[in-house]
Amino acid sequence: MDTFRWMSTVFSMILGLGVARILASAVAALRARRRASLDWLPLAWAFFIFAQQLTLWWSLEDLANLSAHWTYFQFLILVTLVLTLFVAAASVLPPNEIAAGESLRRFFDEDGRFGLLALAAFNVTALAVNHVFWSPAPLTFADAINVLLIAVPVIGFFGTRQVQVAATLAYAVGMVVAIALLSPQSY
Repeated sequence: MDTFRWMSTVFSMILGLGVARILASAVAALRARRRASLDWLPLAWAFFIFAQQLTLWWSLEDLANLSAHWTYFQFLILVTLVLTLFVAAASVLPPNEIAAGESLRRFFDEDGRFGLLALAAFNVTALAVNHVFWSPAPLTFADAINVLLIAVPVIGFFGTRQVQVAATLAYAVGMVVAIALLSPQSY
């Protein structure tokens, strides 16, 4: 368990940087609201990423008791999990305040939507983590939710604005189900 405590320090640092990045970017976007046009879509995806960050942080305790001996491979797959979430957090919103006349929608269309691919990569890694650490039977309910949480951001990345709106709403439903049914309720 001591080894995992050291590992979780690395995970917590990366998660903390991602949380700080997404919160700072959201505040910068809200500060720019009088001189630049905001868009709810990237803000919704930022909220989803933030919720995933908090959920992962909460779930780390569940991993602490899984193994007495941790391998480098297990460490790497968990680092990949938190790094993909950091990249999603760093990508979805602009890092600085939006300039006068700029648009959050344009930023999202040009650059921010790449955060959706990072979010999908996070969910692919989460699916792998489930199988590496818990070895569930194939095609579990958790797998189905993860597949939804993988497919929807990819569809949103490639889709038109209407498809992005539908993907955003579908991801919201998937997130609620995942957090309510798959996250540890208490420790």
